[in-house]
Amino acid sequence: MTNIEVTDDLRHHFHLFWDQFIFPVMLVHKSFTILDRNRAAEAIGCTPGTRCIDMGEKKQHRGCLASKALREQTSKRSVEFVPEVGRVIDSYWIPLEGYPEFYVHFAIDLTEYAADRFFPGERPKVDANCSACII
Repeated sequence: MTNIEVTDDLRHHFHLFWDQFIFPVMLVHKSFTILDRNRAAEAIGCTPGTRCIDMGEKKQHRGCLASKALREQTSKRSVEFVPEVGRVIDSYWIPLEGYPEFYVHFAIDLTEYAADRFFPGERPKVDANCSACII
């Protein structure tokens, strides 16, 4: 992996804003290398220096909008049913002002709040105590 410079100031602000967020959040380079992560992402095994697209099955990343977000330097959002995990996931890719090769990525499990139209069949049962989320 090429050494990607992340300033202490950027790391500080990332953690200041995202460490209390209940879902996993990653600071990512355009090469899909995880540069940093919040506490929730650390808890599910997101590791700096690894590539986010290498986590899970390849087909889970088919809707990734990171490259488009970076190319256009504008935030992207996708809300969809992800059959591999049986969940409705609300995903975001947010380029960082002043850091054209970096973006913040997170995904929120909306399954228990999603309209029936998101499900291809019967709505799955949701454990209200589960805070797990895919990225």
